[in-house]
Amino acid sequence: MFVKPGVFYRYDPTDFPVPLVVDVSRSGREYPIDMRSPVPFTAIHDNVSVYVEDIWADTPRFGGTMLYALFPHMYIDANRHELDIDPDLVVASEWPVPLQPTVSKRGLGLLKSKSRYGEPVQEKKFAFAEVEERMNLYYRPYHEELKSLIDRAKSGYGFVYHLSCHCMSAVGAPTHPDAGKQRPDFCLGDINGTTATKAFIESVADTIRRQGFTCSVNDPYTGGEINRRYGNPAGGVESIMVEINKKRFMNVDTFRKNDGFDSIKAAANAVLKALAEGARKRIKA
Repeated sequence: MFVKPGVFYRYDPTDFPVPLVVDVSRSGREYPIDMRSPVPFTAIHDNVSVYVEDIWADTPRFGGTMLYALFPHMYIDANRHELDIDPDLVVASEWPVPLQPTVSKRGLGLLKSKSRYGEPVQEKKFAFAEVEERMNLYYRPYHEELKSLIDRAKSGYGFVYHLSCHCMSAVGAPTHPDAGKQRPDFCLGDINGTTATKAFIESVADTIRRQGFTCSVNDPYTGGEINRRYGNPAGGVESIMVEINKKRFMNVDTFRKNDGFDSIKAAANAVLKALAEGARKRIKA
């Protein structure tokens, strides 16, 4: 294991290496000293993809590499574009380039303006220097490491399988496009066919369904900045998002694992095993 304190853990293969990279960017719980919010801690912590790093922890055992962000995405979100910032949240006159708000319009950008249930989570507007400090200390080092892992695997094998792993609420929250709707056990996304081939994402979905779980594709989520940035199926990089319904493995009120955790982890391991076996066959071909 390699550690960049406060930023990430990198877990390297313990079995014959394959070009499989799993990144967990929204499960960090090391809250920086300057993180403040007017809402209760539970409202902030409810947004964390808790236990996702545990669900995918066997990645090295199957020959893959797992990268786990230690900082909370409510502080700075590695799965958002650098300029996806709500102009109302910053001292806009200080920004050297135009902002490009997309999901930040709903409070869900690089810097969160709302909790999952719509509560304002920031005490004040951000100065450019404050955001740059967060970018330089956390966001950019995480992406530099992830890019290095993907580039190295691509260089060595000619292809890469990349999973960007998260968890989701059982019902769409008010700040999300499927507000009030029940969600499946798993959701896979490839930004509507742009970051992975149909064969790849469907093979992962089929593996999950064979474990007895429901699995949707690009509904309600299609993928994030990490998939957009690194996914390049024509260039050999298959990148998909994996969302898991958190009620299947944790008590959403106490944040503790429930009896379903082992089954969810077994499904994740089935995916890892299938991808590792597929990669080894492809390497030998």
